[in-house]
Amino acid sequence: MTASCSSTLEKLVTAILIAAIKVMQLVDEREGKTKRPLSDVFDPDDEPALERICQSLEGKTAKQKNPYALGSLAYAAWVFARLGGWTGYYGKPGPIVMLRGLAQFHAIKHGWNLRHA
Repeated sequence: MTASCSSTLEKLVTAILIAAIKVMQLVDEREGKTKRPLSDVFDPDDEPALERICQSLEGKTAKQKNPYALGSLAYAAWVFARLGGWTGYYGKPGPIVMLRGLAQFHAIKHGWNLRHA
């Protein structure tokens, strides 16, 4: 294997590891027990986009409302879970749902940044 290929592979593995850690942090905080701030994992500039996305995802019932404080990692985890397809009614969102939601958020955030640039 060439040095260039090895370097590229290392970068890919690093990116995958970072994404896996973020997903597991979201899964860990899905019930808001550790009360971590959003800034522990995400850029605080993501907060306005998260708030707007949350407003569009909340439903009319109590189970369909985000029960966590804006600015908390639990708030973001709830948003990502809903973006990933979790309804709020059946079980707890797992890593696959969080990963799907995180991917959706990054796509939305890209559009958000283009609009506000």
